[in-house]
Amino acid sequence: MRQNVKIKKAAKPVQGSDAGRTLWLASLGAVSLAQKQGEKAIEALVAEGTTYQNRAVKLRKTLNNDARKFAAGVEKRVAGMVNPIRNRAVKNVKEVESAVSERIGSVLGRFGVPSKGDVQELLTRVSELNREIKAGTRKSARA
Repeated sequence: MRQNVKIKKAAKPVQGSDAGRTLWLASLGAVSLAQKQGEKAIEALVAEGTTYQNRAVKLRKTLNNDARKFAAGVEKRVAGMVNPIRNRAVKNVKEVESAVSERIGSVLGRFGVPSKGDVQELLTRVSELNREIKAGTRKSARA
C-alpha cells in the first residue's frame, strides 16, 4: 500500500521538536512499509520458486521418460540389425568348422590315425568287455 505524503511548503520555519517528531514518524513509517512490502515480496518469491520447482520436476520426468523410450527404440533397431548378422556369422563358422574337420579327418585317416568316432567306439567296446569280465569273474568265484 502506498501512502501519499503531502509535503507542505514551509511557510514558516518548523520548530525543533516538531521537526524531530516528523522525522521520527517518517522513519517508522518507512520501516513499516519496507517490512510489509518485504514480506509480500518474499511470499511472492517463494510462490514463484515453488511453481518453478514443480515445472522443473515435471520436465525432468518427461525428459527421462522420453530418453528411456528412445533408448528402447534404438536397442530394438540395433538388435534387429545385429541378430541377422550374428546368425549368418554363426552359420558360416559352423560350415568352416565342418569343412576343416572333414579335411583333417581325411588326412589323419590316410596316416592311419583313428578318428574321434573310432576312439569312442573302442572305448565303448572296452567298457562292455570289462563288464563281461567282471560278471564272468564273479560267477566263477561263486561257483
